[in-house]
Amino acid sequence: MLVWGLSGVVVLGQAGVAGWLLRRGIASRWARGGVGGILLLIGAAACLALPSAPAGAATVALLVIGFGLTGAMGSVAVTTVAELAPAHRRGGALGLMNAVVTTAGLIAPTLIGRLVDSQGSAGYQHAVLITGALLLIGGTAAITLIDPSRDARLLSE
Repeated sequence: MLVWGLSGVVVLGQAGVAGWLLRRGIASRWARGGVGGILLLIGAAACLALPSAPAGAATVALLVIGFGLTGAMGSVAVTTVAELAPAHRRGGALGLMNAVVTTAGLIAPTLIGRLVDSQGSAGYQHAVLITGALLLIGGTAAITLIDPSRDARLLSE
């Protein structure tokens, strides 16, 4: 419940911050990719710190932060694709992006189930570390690779 609550706040807050930055002339690269990437990197740090955290409130806080900030990626992906895709192709582009992204929801339960089946409770720890590593990759990619103005120029050529 806390994870979903934080994720909802993150998605709405991120949209507000990105809009505020865009209205002040900040490039979409930083308003969307930078803000979303930083949120993902914070989530990655929380997930990677979780296995070494003492049991109790710290564990709960790191778990909520680590998984709650993952909602940032959906917002980054949707707004970036919507910004780049021409109006007549936007629906298809968003549908394709959503199909690719939600594939993780099909794969992750099987992988985590196999980790837990083969490693017991250590499988959960490894799942959190894998999540942290993926968030680290995603956050780094968002910060370094998202550049809608550059991509729009390349697509128009």
